[in-house]
Amino acid sequence: MKILFPYFADFGAEDLKKAFEQSGHQVRQFSCSLEDLLSPELGDTLSRELARHPADLLFTFNYYPEAAVFCKDKGLPYVSWVYDCPCVQLFSYTVIFPTNHIYVFDSDTCDYFRSRGIGTIHFLPMAADPDRLLRVAGQTRPRGHAPVSFVGSLYTEKHCFYDRMKGLSPYTAGYLEGVMAAQKKLYGCSIIEESLTENILEDMYRSLPLEPDRGSTVSRRYLFAQYVIARRITQTERSELLELVGKEYPVDLYTPDPAARIPGCTNHGPAHSQLAAPAVYGASKISLNISLRSIVNGIPLRVFEIMGSGGFALSNYQGDLGLFRIGEEVEVFSSPEELLDKTRFYLSHEDSRKAIATQGLRRIREEHTYLHRVPALLEAL
Repeated sequence: MKILFPYFADFGAEDLKKAFEQSGHQVRQFSCSLEDLLSPELGDTLSRELARHPADLLFTFNYYPEAAVFCKDKGLPYVSWVYDCPCVQLFSYTVIFPTNHIYVFDSDTCDYFRSRGIGTIHFLPMAADPDRLLRVAGQTRPRGHAPVSFVGSLYTEKHCFYDRMKGLSPYTAGYLEGVMAAQKKLYGCSIIEESLTENILEDMYRSLPLEPDRGSTVSRRYLFAQYVIARRITQTERSELLELVGKEYPVDLYTPDPAARIPGCTNHGPAHSQLAAPAVYGASKISLNISLRSIVNGIPLRVFEIMGSGGFALSNYQGDLGLFRIGEEVEVFSSPEELLDKTRFYLSHEDSRKAIATQGLRRIREEHTYLHRVPALLEAL
């Protein structure tokens, strides 16, 4: 099968291209900007590429409505694998096109759309390429040497929509603080969207007039829940949990915000996902995952790559982690207290920690590589 694969700085783009090719497919991969992928001119770009390189399907990481329009008009299958959550483009009317085959990594997101009659959206967890990850881990020396590490955004460097809301009423401000405090205690479910009443939404909108893009069916409630409140919870939760661990054990933090300061943590700046992060995961005794709160059940790519690098993954509870044997292949926490207890335990029980890392890597190799995902991505064609 011939696959046309435009991409924009996508995690896993080279890994999946290799897996497609190892599965016997031909791939024409070309780089373009995010603006190009979202532009109405995307169809012209794809037409030119297809004229030079005829293809049997179009593939993208994440979903792009203009790509869906182009494929529907050409009768060309469009396969997309969404690793962003939220992905607001999924609220485009174009998702119902019969040429679409859309895969999302969060089972809750899949259930949300399927319950609304959208049959083109399916559940497919992320994956890892252990061969590449282990090779990078063996060739690269991480900048830090603390026993615990976290690689990811603190959401302090961009998209701080919550801080832009000025002039909220005292009632709304207090209400939102209460919702966020309650959500922090809950894993595997979200109460944010249903908690935003019409009066609360109107007050938030007056302070920050977020509007859906043209042609989107997304609700104002969804935008504020996911892009304002969930990000704010993640921002404060990650800082609080890292500080909690940092009070007892040194933590290496790899984050895009060079100004971020958390007691007990050494900020090394960003770790390139392809070139540096695997070495951090392989060298750390404990690699933390603290999920973006928009992800209700899904397993972030970070967890697959920690395990695929031979590292020990300690993650907040996510429903889809049931894909693995908890306590044997990956470890989870459901409260700050449990995070600290398990950090103490596994830093003092090296054999248990190493056994889980070894079994986690084995499970990735056996069931969760990109080679395992290729048949699932193409089975409906």
